[in-house]
Amino acid sequence: MRKALIILGLILVPLFLIAAKYDFLLEMGEKTVKSSECNECHKVIYEEWSAKDFHSKAFVSIAFKKGSKDYGAEECIGCHAAQENADEKNLKLRPVHTGEGINCTTCHLRNNMIYGPYKLTAKHKSEQDESMLKSEFCAGCHGPTFQEWQAGGSKKTCQECHMPRVERKVVQGFLLSMVVPNRMVGQHLMSYDKLLKEAALLTGETGKGSVKISLTNRAGGHNMPTGKYGDYRVVLNTQVKDTDGKTIFSKEETFSTLKKNGVPPQQTIAFEYPISFEMGKRYKVNSSLLYQIEGKSGQLIASWNGEV
Repeated sequence: MRKALIILGLILVPLFLIAAKYDFLLEMGEKTVKSSECNECHKVIYEEWSAKDFHSKAFVSIAFKKGSKDYGAEECIGCHAAQENADEKNLKLRPVHTGEGINCTTCHLRNNMIYGPYKLTAKHKSEQDESMLKSEFCAGCHGPTFQEWQAGGSKKTCQECHMPRVERKVVQGFLLSMVVPNRMVGQHLMSYDKLLKEAALLTGETGKGSVKISLTNRAGGHNMPTGKYGDYRVVLNTQVKDTDGKTIFSKEETFSTLKKNGVPPQQTIAFEYPISFEMGKRYKVNSSLLYQIEGKSGQLIASWNGEV
């Protein structure tokens, strides 16, 4: 029994010393660490966040700088460089590393403790918080979108769509990779390109004197587009051309967060355009749907082609 206790002590003491070594990761306020500190062990997650996650650009993007009046609007900065995740009224500005936007500490560090959605043993002190897997966790900064999600009745959480899980190691490194098992981990991409293409559906019908175009939000868990601030748009452009390539009809429909006219989940909005066609002539119809963010070029997310 004594020998077993000695062995256990030899195991636990080094682990305790290692955990104490990483206590600096738990500091908040002016001593809050950069996300690059997390890169030492969480290399894949850090690469995803820094390269592809729009959260990492939340503070430095041209659109935000313009929308916040060159960082003068305090109500905006509380979300775009938050100290920690909280409800909208209690969000606090992180006093350091604001250029990192929504970084690792925003979601994982609070009350001087690192939280994660899973129960695991780490070199630093950590606790499990299963609420990180629920849509309510995102509501502090994405309140209106969260309300749209609630009204839409989607069975999928924000995380299931925007942080799809893959099987891999939570940490990387020569020794760590040898001892840490694979598990299902949420990707830190927060991308929307693929999601938009899956959500938007364009269909059309042509008649003797009209063209009907229908736009359906078939897979989005919230309005399309969505957001409380900024200018996010879905632009539907329909053109009719004759065989010589001459445009005889052109119409643009805009759905935007500024107009608050986004297409709700599982709903279809149809437009019927009366057009004068000449008998005996053929016409080509093209309808395209672009997703546009202020300061960026539009992205094609759906299209439909027909003939008359």
